[in-house]
Amino acid sequence: MDDLVTINRPIQDVFNFVADHSNDRLWKPFVTTSKQISAGPVGVGAQFEIGMIVGSRYRASIVEIVEYEPYKWYVYKSGAQPLFTFIAHLAFASVASGTAVRGHVEFQARGLWRWVVPFIRVFFKSQEKRTFYQLKKVMENASN
Repeated sequence: MDDLVTINRPIQDVFNFVADHSNDRLWKPFVTTSKQISAGPVGVGAQFEIGMIVGSRYRASIVEIVEYEPYKWYVYKSGAQPLFTFIAHLAFASVASGTAVRGHVEFQARGLWRWVVPFIRVFFKSQEKRTFYQLKKVMENASN
């Protein structure tokens, strides 16, 4: 897993904020709308609709939490199933300065989408630092 960011906040605050994808619009620069569409608490099976502008078009996708261990790690999947899926693994650990967040993303594609995967990996990697810096900024400013 890649080290993504360390946030000067308790692990419970960071985990709950990140795992609740209705917050994505607050810290992911490419997300314009985000809301929970399933009933019940955040956990395995929780689904969210995430909207973003791609080119000049609005695109919505469903994010679903598929594994969940509170305050330790969770896994979610999204994409244009069944042609393209990404699976994100995020792990959280208490450290002296707050909470360390680590993670990585797997890409799965079928058909012609297989040719696009290298470009999508480059896009995600290029956005990773900026995105998690924004998470740190939002979370640390919320405590002030």
